[in-house]
This record gives sequence, structure tokens and C-alpha cells, in this order.
Amino acid sequence: MRSQRATARPSRREEYSESTRAALVCSARELFAESGYAETSLDAIAAVARVTKGALYHHFPGGKKALFGAVFNQIEDEVHERLVAQLNSAEGTPWEVGLACLRTFLHLCIEPVYRRVVWQEGPHVMGFGDWWECEERHALGLIRSVLENLMESGDIERLPLEPLARTISGALAGAATAIGLAADPEQVRADFEQVITRLLLGLRPPRD
Repeated sequence: MRSQRATARPSRREEYSESTRAALVCSARELFAESGYAETSLDAIAAVARVTKGALYHHFPGGKKALFGAVFNQIEDEVHERLVAQLNSAEGTPWEVGLACLRTFLHLCIEPVYRRVVWQEGPHVMGFGDWWECEERHALGLIRSVLENLMESGDIERLPLEPLARTISGALAGAATAIGLAADPEQVRADFEQVITRLLLGLRPPRD
């Protein structure tokens, strides 16, 4: 007799429901990135996903805005995972790891899907308040972790963590927004990397 019950497998209906939802998010992501929110219709999303419009509303009763929110959170989760992987795998001192995470984030801001959906479209579609709340929910914890490591190692002065994390978060959001709107995003990325690195250098404790 087995000591533990086997984990119940999802039913075919549950599997179909999840695959339908995933197809809708994938289709919406592709179309939002390519054409923008305003130019993307629910009919087009349903057609690309190969489902009915009724099925779309079943999974996303809030329609296009709800789909945008799902796409936004999916992209933000992926970016967060990549940055956490960078933080955990990078070698070197906390200072070197922190700068590596900064460079990774700024390079991610050039990627077309992240750039358009999160930084160009996000504030307008979601409203600034909801968009900023989502941004902080995804970013602040990681920023706090990097800053705590830098303070523990003595690479920067010990300052109140929450105001410092929010200050750095604002600087990174400003950089990402400028990159998102720039005609030459690579040059803007390089400029912000230089400026934010210089700001972090200013937090280093005085040397005797």
C-alpha cells in the first residue's frame, strides 16, 4: 500500500482551459508588441489564438485591458527571473555584482517587447498609479537585496533602506522610460549606465 497519495493530475478540461488562456496571452503579447494596444483588436487576438471571442471573454471578462495586464505581468515576471538569475550567478564583489545587475537591466530595456509593452504602453493603458504599483511590486524587493548587500560589504554608506531603494527605483524607471522613447535607445542606455553608476559611486563611504 502506498504511503502517499499520488498527486492528482489536471483533467483534460482543465488542461484545455489552461492551454486556451496561454494561447490568448501569447497572441496578445505578440500583437501588442507589434501593433500597440490601441491598434490591436480582440478579434485579431482571438483569431491568432484560434479561439472564439466568447472563449476570450470567458478567460478575460475584462476584455483587452485584462489581457494587457496578463501580458504585462508575464513580461515583468520574466525580467525579474532573469535579474534574480544574474544576481545569483554573477561572480565578484557585491559592488561588481550590483553593477552587473544594473547593466543587465538597462540592456533588457532595449528588448522590443519589454520596451514597448512595459515602458511605452504600460503607463497609458493601465493608468500611472496602477502601472507604478506593478513596477514597484516587481522591482523593489530585488533593489533592496542589492543595496543591502552593498551596505553589508561596506561598498556604500549605511542609509535608510526604503528611501534609498525607492530613489534608485525611480532612477531606473526614468532610465527605462527614456530608453523606451528614444530614437537611439543604445546611446541613451549607455548614458544612463554612466550616470547611475556615478550616482552609486557617490554613495561610497569616505576613505581615510
